[in-house]
Amino acid sequence: MNKKYFSLLCVLLVVILVAGCTAPAPATPEQSGNEPEAEEAPAPAVSFAGAPIFIGQDELWGIWYPNGENVVTIGVINPTAALVPSSNASNPIQGSYLVWTPDLTRADAEEAISHNITLFRRPLAEIEELLSGAEIDANSNIVVYASDAPTWGARVVWHLRALGLNARYLDGGNGPWHDANRPTGSSARLSDQAPQHEFHAPNYNMSAFVADLPDVLESVQNPDQYVILDARSNSEFAGRRVGASSGAFGTGRIAGAVNVEWNRTLDADGMLLPEAKLKELFAEVLDGRTIITYCQGGIRASFAWMVLTYLGADVRVFDGSWIEWSYAASTAGSFAQQALALEFTEEWTDNNGPI
Repeated sequence: MNKKYFSLLCVLLVVILVAGCTAPAPATPEQSGNEPEAEEAPAPAVSFAGAPIFIGQDELWGIWYPNGENVVTIGVINPTAALVPSSNASNPIQGSYLVWTPDLTRADAEEAISHNITLFRRPLAEIEELLSGAEIDANSNIVVYASDAPTWGARVVWHLRALGLNARYLDGGNGPWHDANRPTGSSARLSDQAPQHEFHAPNYNMSAFVADLPDVLESVQNPDQYVILDARSNSEFAGRRVGASSGAFGTGRIAGAVNVEWNRTLDADGMLLPEAKLKELFAEVLDGRTIITYCQGGIRASFAWMVLTYLGADVRVFDGSWIEWSYAASTAGSFAQQALALEFTEEWTDNNGPI
């Protein structure tokens, strides 16, 4: 056979074999007569649901990189401190929403026993309005960090978790993030943002996170079920007047409270201690009872709550804390159960008015 025709015959055989082994293209919905099926939304790359309340710097970087689209960051930053060049406060994580104390607390709250209680959580409607300015929903992965005030960062985590949101706290704040040359800069004050949508708390359950004054009065009478943790300094616990005593109606402590100052949970670099050391630190209260944390106004108590939550405890924050308790015990107050509050107060000195 002519070599030319033999070559052509070989090529033809290869084409036939390939065509026979190739599956036909699937019919389109139009060709098959079926309605097109709705495409399933892709599953999120990361979910914080059930994750530990603390998140490490490297873990956040692995989620955040390259552009932060898998996570919402909220910086708790003092606007005045942010004016200082090269400070932690002036270098928020890129793309963050920024909040500060007036966004979170107020005086004259309905839940407090008196308008004289100057530091109390904002009500649900006000927090929902604030969060309407952010791209946050029930499925958002939220990381809260603080530049210089970790207790206020914890307060934000506490409030967000009470709303039913997946919020975690960045161990060490944004200082190590900046030191590692990770993206900082562009950010926006949340309270200045126009509403992006109408935010509603997906699972608001404040009762699982807070102990109000009547709850604390009941708890001190039932020490087999409850234990009180005082997150203030040793001096405050001993009943001495210090700078942090401002706003209280006297000095002292709730009877039977265990004192673990909040900052003992951190090392010299401001990072969380290892779990074993934390369990040793809180050994006196980690015995299965419900823990109620308090401080002066519920802020340092929020950090203690966050650490105890990390350790798996059943814990709540006494929101009014010592300011509200001291009002209840003081002759300057008008609390119906003053005698009961006074009975469960130790090292008491009545100031007969706010300090």
